[in-house]
Amino acid sequence: MKTGTFFVRTWRILSVLGFLFALFNSYISYPGDVAVRFNELGQPIQTIDREVIFYVAVAIFLINNTLIKLVSRLFLRVPTANLPIPNLAVWSSHRSQLNEVFTNWFNALMAAINTVAALGLIVLSLLNRSDRSMQAIDYAWLLPLITAILIVVLVALPARLFMKPSADD
Repeated sequence: MKTGTFFVRTWRILSVLGFLFALFNSYISYPGDVAVRFNELGQPIQTIDREVIFYVAVAIFLINNTLIKLVSRLFLRVPTANLPIPNLAVWSSHRSQLNEVFTNWFNALMAAINTVAALGLIVLSLLNRSDRSMQAIDYAWLLPLITAILIVVLVALPARLFMKPSADD
């Protein structure tokens, strides 16, 4: 197994486990009404029932993992000549490597979405704890981190496709 494949599979498994941990841990720690928007003073201005957050998170998780896995499997059936990729002439003789690149990318996309959802649940849980006096601004690092994760994953596929396949196929 190649290093990239191992990394992506490990990240995906850890992201699923992390999401499930964050989901149940945050559900237990949520109050009945979970504050989701705060004013400048850190006071809640909008709340959502904790069951709604739980079921929406589960739905996002199931839809994300099911649909992306389905698309990943369908990709393997697309004829090489019909793929809109750069360096098609070079990649056409290395279809197994191309399949591996796309499978890894789809798995990384699943892992990224799972990671983002888990981070969001954890931060929402921490913001709603009554024993802490943290404010929403304390979690300003979340948006740049999520943006960086998603950009890296989205840019990784085109960057890899512009590279030539390795000689060992």
